[in-house]
Amino acid sequence: MRPLLPLAPFLIAILAIPVFAQGPGMPARDGDELLARAAANSRRMPEAQRLGAHVERTRDGRSFALVWRPPGPPAGWIVTLHGSGSWAHDEIALWQPFARKRQLGIIALQWWFGGGQQMADYYAPPEMRRELEGLMVAAGARPEHTLLHGFSRGAANLYALVAMDSRTPRPLFRNVVANSGGMSADFPMNREIEHGRFGASPYAGTRWWLYCGGGDPNPGRDGCPAMRRSQQWLRDKGATADLSEDSGGDHGGFHRRGQNVEGALDWFLGAR
Repeated sequence: MRPLLPLAPFLIAILAIPVFAQGPGMPARDGDELLARAAANSRRMPEAQRLGAHVERTRDGRSFALVWRPPGPPAGWIVTLHGSGSWAHDEIALWQPFARKRQLGIIALQWWFGGGQQMADYYAPPEMRRELEGLMVAAGARPEHTLLHGFSRGAANLYALVAMDSRTPRPLFRNVVANSGGMSADFPMNREIEHGRFGASPYAGTRWWLYCGGGDPNPGRDGCPAMRRSQQWLRDKGATADLSEDSGGDHGGFHRRGQNVEGALDWFLGAR
């Protein structure tokens, strides 16, 4: 894996490369084009740059991740998946004030390819795990000191990602925050979980902290009804699962209302 590069000089080099645009809604062809799209469309890129996030290429060359380190040795890591049609820079900007207070590093994978909204326009859970494993090894992030977080569509993919991870020789994820994204029964890998492909208790040994906002505009998919169902589904399959319902929150209320983040980090750090 290539060494980390500061975000600002790396982007200057990327933007000097001609980008031959594809049709509207088409995913980027490689990590260079994806970074150029992020530079044009991610409103939080300047903030991530100011905070000192570094770019790390993915193993397959299709995407990138941003890695932020606190001053001094990290006490642990937050590994995070952004929401639908979003950018890793959002996760750096949203998590960093809380991570710095707790001396936690952040690994934010850009798992959307910058165009389209079909499943093929995102990394699938096996691809996510492959890339996250490489990033965690390079950062020195140990599973017992790592919090896996996903927001919205990122959260909806955690159920498959963690079930699959649990059946690998060296599982990466033990502590999971599903933020405003419920388990979708029609997701192909979730159907496989339900049919027993990963065993009767695929989440045994994992701890989950689920968040929902009472004002979420899609309560049956991302809001409290969805997250209550997901909590019970996880428990039925071996997980320890807690649910935090924020009556004053909405779809993005986890980060907008800081007490939610503080509660999740207290939960994570208190069990280590």
